Amino acid sequence: MNVHPRWLFHLILTLLIINSTQSQETDCTNPINLPGKCMNIRSCTPLLDLLRTYGTSVTNFLRNSLCGFDGRDPKVCCPTSESNVNENGNEFSTTPSPELPLRNTSYGPLFAPQCGQSNGPIPKIVGGVPAILGAWPWIAILGYRSSKHPDQPSWLCGGTLISSRHVLTAAHCVFLRQDLYVVRLGDLNLDDSVDDGANPVDILIDKATPHPDYSDNHYTDDIAMIRLAQDVQFTPNLQPICLPFVKELIGRNFVNSIPFIAGWGSIYWRGPSAKALQQLQLPVVEPETCVNAFKRFNTAIIDNRVLCAGFAKGGKDACQGDSGGPLMYPLGKSFYIIGVVSYGFRCAERGIPGVYTKVGEFADFITSNLD
Repeated sequence: MNVHPRWLFHLILTLLIINSTQSQETDCTNPINLPGKCMNIRSCTPLLDLLRTYGTSVTNFLRNSLCGFDGRDPKVCCPTSESNVNENGNEFSTTPSPELPLRNTSYGPLFAPQCGQSNGPIPKIVGGVPAILGAWPWIAILGYRSSKHPDQPSWLCGGTLISSRHVLTAAHCVFLRQDLYVVRLGDLNLDDSVDDGANPVDILIDKATPHPDYSDNHYTDDIAMIRLAQDVQFTPNLQPICLPFVKELIGRNFVNSIPFIAGWGSIYWRGPSAKALQQLQLPVVEPETCVNAFKRFNTAIIDNRVLCAGFAKGGKDACQGDSGGPLMYPLGKSFYIIGVVSYGFRCAERGIPGVYTKVGEFADFITSNLD
């Protein structure tokens, strides 16, 4: 069969156009509604780093990032900007696109366009003091239906915004809690009559997922993910925190560091909850110290899944109502959530630190619930 040269020319041109179209990097949105470029996975350094570091535990996130194929290679929705770590290894100098400043990390950048940026001065805090507006823009508080006051929620647990649609909290705050229904973000003083300059938003909960291995007897794997019913619109006073999946933090036990906590929990054991957001620094203690402190409590399990923090003399601690809130570690100019408030013995008891779920041990759980 003879092929007319003109038809052959058009066929070759068509194939070239198709091939060119397939290899173009088109705009896309990743599994948590952040912008990216659809590209060959071999060219997407953040996702390759993610895969190399955490292997099959991030399969679901990678699968949900697929946006096509380039020959036999999968194409994925890849974050759209770059950044570099400076010579100190912890100060980030970012050269981003306007929409999405990212960090050169394992996979923290996949969750938020910008994270961990406090908008207020954070002095060293030797005792619990009221926070200022914007200091902790990722702090959340969880609302439960109240039979006594059905028109307003009871604020009983804390949480932390980690993406435009996800809040990290403790499993015991959501486990078998059918009355949990709303999350408040961006607040400072829970008393509506106080003019604190905050513009809080209440967002309904779409789904609350406790860790599948959570034990309500031992408080092991005490971590949960909340999916909000709608995306959060970020503002200077409403931002996500960074996740600790960066090379500087992976594998650290944080002993002798003094991270921060913040929340609206009780001021003392069985006391009233604070109306104004409180903040405090606590030293992380040796695991052996924590094991010895909890020996008398047969149900407590102290292992690599938790961090323990508190002063040996007591007096300062997280308390009721702070459960689910963050233990926050400053690295460079950003804050990272390294722990989730889990449990303790009463509040601020001498010789008994508080126990925090170690977020760095739960990369697989977090990524598998970013849907």
